[in-house]
Amino acid sequence: MRRYRVLIIGFGNVGQAFFRLLNLKRDLLGVDVYVSEIIDRRRGHIVNPGPSVVDDARSGKLLGKRVDINEIPRLIEGSDADIVCEFTDLNVKDRGEPAFTYLSTAIRSGKHVITTNKGPIAFHYDELMELSRRFNRLVRFKGTVMAGTPSFNIIDLLPGIKVNYFMGILNGTTNYILTRMYEGMNFNEALRLAQERGYAEADPSLDIDGWDAALKAIIISRVLGWRHSLEGMEVRGIRDIDIRAYGDRVVKLIAYANAETAYVKPVPLSRSDVLAHVNENLNALRINTDTLGDVMVIGPGAGPMETAQAVLTDLMYIINHLGD
Repeated sequence: MRRYRVLIIGFGNVGQAFFRLLNLKRDLLGVDVYVSEIIDRRRGHIVNPGPSVVDDARSGKLLGKRVDINEIPRLIEGSDADIVCEFTDLNVKDRGEPAFTYLSTAIRSGKHVITTNKGPIAFHYDELMELSRRFNRLVRFKGTVMAGTPSFNIIDLLPGIKVNYFMGILNGTTNYILTRMYEGMNFNEALRLAQERGYAEADPSLDIDGWDAALKAIIISRVLGWRHSLEGMEVRGIRDIDIRAYGDRVVKLIAYANAETAYVKPVPLSRSDVLAHVNENLNALRINTDTLGDVMVIGPGAGPMETAQAVLTDLMYIINHLGD
């Protein structure tokens, strides 16, 4: 049985959850795959990490050789890993950097890549797909949309299908806030509770102003062959929204796209619409198709273990295709 080596870049919550999940599920998966290296700016360059590395990482201590950010591409090139898993933070201001550099370096040096970072996929999709073709390496990114809950990847199960449009609730933070508002809280109270529960960041702008959902809509669109970009989208969030203005309809932050247009904005839904009843921090995606009509998926859209499941899905896709 072939042994596969994995290099993790970024060992925060998602990286740690993936390390745990891989060790937990390895026997069930029936493959010989292990994490051979970890590169993390806080925790250093860790070679052949042991089973206690997650607990050790939570101490905040340096666990390997100290790493300067400018050294990371060189370390990627020099690694003997087969697959690179990139879990660094989203950087919209720098259009997906430095994650795009990490991914492109990995592909050029002969490695398959998995990322949970929306930035490089939303901003550099064409470049990554071209590198994938040129170097015959796979690029997987399921964790960028709805974490481990099936989303755009269900298209792989439907050969020949034509997608007319998709629409959905792609941001759990705003859905949680709106759920609390329909229970009587005002916007600021609901946002504060979301922050206390860990659903919203201290600076919640990416979520409440619609940018997180917009990046996810772009990623789904690119998978479907539609060339939408952030600059060409209408993006409006729920900051200071007054749900009373929508009457008896239920307002949700909806991401929508077809071949011609894409937007993210608050949309009033009929109470008979299934999306109107997707509450808390759940995500939902409705895909309208030519042969099946509406195909709908509802499930968790964020969280370390939920995102780690997406990485495991991508990892097995790569391993199964390498075995073909």
